[in-house]
Amino acid sequence: MTVPRDWPTLQAIRFPKSNTLPMVLVPERCWQLIDATMASHLQVIFRAMYSCGLRGVDVRHLRPQDVDADRMMLRVCTTKGHRQREVPLPQATLDAFRAHWATHRNPNWLFPATQRNTPASKADQPISARTIQRGFTKVTESLGWQDSGLTPHTLRHSYATAMLDAGVNLKVLQGYLGHKNLQATEVYLHLTRLGDERARQIVAQIMNGDVAEQGLS
Repeated sequence: MTVPRDWPTLQAIRFPKSNTLPMVLVPERCWQLIDATMASHLQVIFRAMYSCGLRGVDVRHLRPQDVDADRMMLRVCTTKGHRQREVPLPQATLDAFRAHWATHRNPNWLFPATQRNTPASKADQPISARTIQRGFTKVTESLGWQDSGLTPHTLRHSYATAMLDAGVNLKVLQGYLGHKNLQATEVYLHLTRLGDERARQIVAQIMNGDVAEQGLS
């Protein structure tokens, strides 16, 4: 039998947490998921999360005044760490916002909650996280996807990797995602589809002595 001992030194030891890479989807699958979403308001939400790299809390608390159509930017005010940021707003997402807001015209929320005996135009709360999660699960099940770790937040992760694959600067992406530390953004470098392929091309050109003749296009 082992007698319990109070070892202050052992209590001071902190084992590092295991860091697992986030689940991501390639753009083709993201759009497949969005197109397969039957509930129109959830389709707009999933489009916003993917095309603007939003967290669930970000999209839930979007207000009509956060949409800057003149500058084609989306202002994210209620976000993690209470830091405001702006992200580019694609035209298709702006059009989807306008069409959806026209269905309820709530002055406070772009995505108002569905409340019993209260019309969406007068809802005093935004859509719930549970509603978004349940809608996401429903559409992934309808597609027959069984990928481990799929959540609405996967759309934000997928946005980040798609931006890096397209050549968006890591520091710029940090600002779009609202990360306080660059390390949080750097994790997506391990998930890009094209980064490793491009690196191999560069290495091959340099080591083959082709730089002077071909250049790094």
